[in-house]
Amino acid sequence: MSWPHVDYDTDLWMQIPHSWEGTPWKGPKEWGRDLSEAWWGDSGLEPTRKDVKLLAATLRSCAERFPLSHPEFDVYLHLPDPRLMPLPVYVASIEADGDRDASLRALVTTDDPALVEKPIVEDFTTESLGTGLRSLRYTQLTEADAGTLVAGVRYAWRHEATDCDVVVIVSAPDPRRVLGAMDDLDDFVRRIGMPGPPAS
Repeated sequence: MSWPHVDYDTDLWMQIPHSWEGTPWKGPKEWGRDLSEAWWGDSGLEPTRKDVKLLAATLRSCAERFPLSHPEFDVYLHLPDPRLMPLPVYVASIEADGDRDASLRALVTTDDPALVEKPIVEDFTTESLGTGLRSLRYTQLTEADAGTLVAGVRYAWRHEATDCDVVVIVSAPDPRRVLGAMDDLDDFVRRIGMPGPPAS
């Protein structure tokens, strides 16, 4: 199956490796340490040793935990400032199935009983993927963290040339963090491309 490629801005984003084999890192610990040093080094800020260690530990935790939420997805982290909490963004393609409009609407809304209101769904167009849908949605955690409001953004397109639906999922229990990243998220998805159909 064809897979999305993102020409992302490396000043704002990093990708969590699928596997550590063939990378410069033995695992999440080393990756988190190196990326923390690089992010602080490029920030123009003066971090303390504690600051660098804290971000390294945070990135290590992200690399260990976030891929488990959507195992078949690529995971990118939005981090425009090393003092912020990284925001995970999940990207994948799935085999197209059924009516385009119904499928895309299902992908960006979902029948989630935790939704606190009807999602806001809009058309969203990129040069590479054409016109798809973007939704803004809010859910309420119902277990140990009851009362916490989770903000989410979802994007979906039907890519006819490869017979795939492209899906992007973003969510965090901090609506201000998600809403503050909307411009960067929109720019990120505009950079998603798909390979063309195989030669006949």
